[in-house]
Amino acid sequence: MSKFSLNTLGKLLADKSGLSQVEAELFIRKMFDVCNQGLDADKQVKIKWLGTFKVQATKDRESINVNTGERFTIEGRDKLTFTPDNILKEIVNKPFAQFETVVVNDGVDFDEIDEKFGEEQTEDAPAQVIDFLDEEKTATSNPEAVVNGSEKEKEKEAEDELAKQIAIEQAKLERLKQAQLEQERIQKEKQEQERLEQERLEQEKLEQERLEQERLEQERLEQERLEQERLEQEKLELAQQQQALKAVVEPAVPASDESEDEEEEEESSNSHHIVIPRYLVVAVCLIVVALIGGMGWFAFNYGQMTAQRDHLAMQLNQYHQAPAKKVPAKPAAAPLSQEQKLRQKAMEDSIRMAKTAEAVKLAENSDEESASAEKAKQTEAKAKAEAKEKAKDKTEEKAASKIASSQYDKDARVRTGAYRIIGVAQTVTVGAGQTLEQISTRYLGSGMECYVEALNGTSTVKAGQKIKIPKLELKKKKK
Repeated sequence: MSKFSLNTLGKLLADKSGLSQVEAELFIRKMFDVCNQGLDADKQVKIKWLGTFKVQATKDRESINVNTGERFTIEGRDKLTFTPDNILKEIVNKPFAQFETVVVNDGVDFDEIDEKFGEEQTEDAPAQVIDFLDEEKTATSNPEAVVNGSEKEKEKEAEDELAKQIAIEQAKLERLKQAQLEQERIQKEKQEQERLEQERLEQEKLEQERLEQERLEQERLEQERLEQERLEQEKLELAQQQQALKAVVEPAVPASDESEDEEEEEESSNSHHIVIPRYLVVAVCLIVVALIGGMGWFAFNYGQMTAQRDHLAMQLNQYHQAPAKKVPAKPAAAPLSQEQKLRQKAMEDSIRMAKTAEAVKLAENSDEESASAEKAKQTEAKAKAEAKEKAKDKTEEKAASKIASSQYDKDARVRTGAYRIIGVAQTVTVGAGQTLEQISTRYLGSGMECYVEALNGTSTVKAGQKIKIPKLELKKKKK
């Protein structure tokens, strides 16, 4: 089995990738250093598209020397095994696709065959080939492979050049790391400013809503006050009308002398302040007397008409009740006096005022019912508008969640998984020693790290880093 030195591998990698010889060797050294560290720590290293390196411990076993036939014990040791990836397996086996596959039974030991095959290859291989894993520690036993002084100086110069290149690359990595930290700091400051701006906008919105509610409350109170004033005014007018009617019904003839005396007293009392012409006072008195006389005459005629109507109704009723009997004619009722007519008129007016008051009350109740119905309609319209606005917000949220979910479907694990990402549930800070898998298991459960990777766009985390925990929704099954 042929071997390649580190220089040979570096040259092949440089030809394939376009890197320099020094960069290619530096990459190979770093790769195998990382593999050795992983094998020491976890006893297993998996490289995508290449395969898996794994350390397996073998127990002590007996074997037979094929030359002498003697039995001896082979001590147990740690053995490094390699399982190629499917892609690498297909590439390697492609030239041998025409051969038939033979299944080997379990328990067959190929160690002796491998050792013998390795010895034959070692004998045939050039003596100056050096294993790239232990290039600095391995020495050859062939004196022809010993390098001279000039070759050692060249190797030393190459090592010095490689050390310089390594230092330069480390400085570049350090600068890149500092730039990344600065970018993260700027991003954090930007997020903090956005959060403060959002809080300010929310505070302004709440303040506007509070002012609007206060304004509406003031308008409602103002409307209630105006309505109360209107009702008080109507009640006051109704009371004034009732008092005016009562004043008209009271007998005014006997008190005429007293009223004249009172007028004379008032005139005498007011004469000290205002001088009124005599003819004006006489004219006013005549007008008042004419009004009182007209009202009395109207009440007298109305009372006579009412009495005649009642008398005719009574006679008609008696005639219908006893048509066959001859009832002696009763003497006509005596005419009512002026005082009785006025009392009867007052009673009728009182009945009419009571009916008027009842009609006003019914009108007020109907106004209140219409106002309450209008208020109920406004409340219902407002509730419908709020429900419509909520439905619209919910539709927009669903549309936004679908758009956000489609952005993360580029990852095959998310696209074929049982959940979709609809937003960010919370943001957590990575603690010391925590991994992305541990954080995902804590907040989402086992096997859910693909959603956290898709949302944050990274599969590696470090202490102090902010990680977004996705908000998941179960996908609906297609019928």
